[in-house]
Amino acid sequence: MSANNIIREYYTVIKNRLIQLRFDAALSSVIKLLQACPNDEHGYYYKGVCEFALEKPEAAIKSYNEAIKRDPGFAKAYFNLGVCYFILKNYDSALINIAKALIIFSKRRELDKKKRCIEALNVIERERKR
Repeated sequence: MSANNIIREYYTVIKNRLIQLRFDAALSSVIKLLQACPNDEHGYYYKGVCEFALEKPEAAIKSYNEAIKRDPGFAKAYFNLGVCYFILKNYDSALINIAKALIIFSKRRELDKKKRCIEALNVIERERKR
């Protein structure tokens, strides 16, 4: 079995566990994936998703940053990173990261995701002004 097949198998297991809201089990699979493939940016992304769902936004921030370090064009990681900062009331960092996601989604012409970024930026800006 090739490395790509192994990674795909892990992604399938992780996504299924996330759908089932089994975040601890999904995180366990992500950790195994990252042990086997320590440079897999999607592994760090999924680690952040699990950590955020487990109400560990600080840990999720580290994981999303690792994903972005490996793939600077990882728009979903920037968006989720912005959400983590928003939850922690770090509005400036939230705006910066969601704006980065907006730029990437705009360049890719992913209009639904671009719209979602704009909506998020508006929410953050309103909270920031309170």
